[in-house]
Amino acid sequence: MSLPSLRIDSFSVGLAQKIQTTRRTGLTFAPEAGSQRLRDAINKGASEDDLLRATGAAFEGGWNRIKLYFMIGLPTETDEDISEIARLIREIRAQGRAIRRRGIRLNVSVATFVPKPHTPFQWVPLASQAMIEHRQALLRGGVRRRGVHLSWSHWDSTWLEAILARGDRRLGPVILRAWQAGARFDAWNEHFRPDLWQQAFEEDGIAPSFFTARERGHEEVLPWDHIDAGITRQFLWEEYQRALAGVPSPDCRADCRGCGILRAFAQERARVADGEWGCP
Repeated sequence: MSLPSLRIDSFSVGLAQKIQTTRRTGLTFAPEAGSQRLRDAINKGASEDDLLRATGAAFEGGWNRIKLYFMIGLPTETDEDISEIARLIREIRAQGRAIRRRGIRLNVSVATFVPKPHTPFQWVPLASQAMIEHRQALLRGGVRRRGVHLSWSHWDSTWLEAILARGDRRLGPVILRAWQAGARFDAWNEHFRPDLWQQAFEEDGIAPSFFTARERGHEEVLPWDHIDAGITRQFLWEEYQRALAGVPSPDCRADCRGCGILRAFAQERARVADGEWGCP
């Protein structure tokens, strides 16, 4: 049995050992950003000390293979944040070598951030291909170490994901046209044909950059605004402003911040005891 990505701030070696009693696979931790500033901006919560405590416990517990998951292209990201990812990887590698001596393997997965609907970052654009390639090169140069394997998400698949996630109903004919041209199994790199999608966009007269490369204004009607996901648009905007200011949001389980989800699911809320949820 393999384990999914584990919470950095509550990792338990004992639990991991009980689950993986037969064949010990690698453990996955997702700090997502290298600097505390950027982790605060995306409301990740876990600190560098939390991560090093978790990886140290894993090495002490007998693991020598760890997977780390990061994202690049995050809002407010700078080159310094990328350098912090490289530094953190080097530090975890050194920690593992000090504890386990040899055989340390760090598999570092680096995904490109795609802003998604119904999230605080639904207004921001996708980072440009030139910027992502620059940041990938910066990170690659910072972790040229034995036992560290870097893997990236392919730009073409990121580009298409962003278009389909952030587009409107005009994409319907484009999707049909691409399929008619032979687009199949696009999630598999060996089958993905971005040229077919480019051709479909051109034939329908649609510029993909309209959906991916521009910042959306506060007053702009977004293609998904008519879909009620429970959380209010205003709450998402306020969270976006907090992210830009680098102010993390507290855990809402103890102090409800009125995002709207409890009102949206009033029937479920009625099933709990009075006063258990303090939704305004």
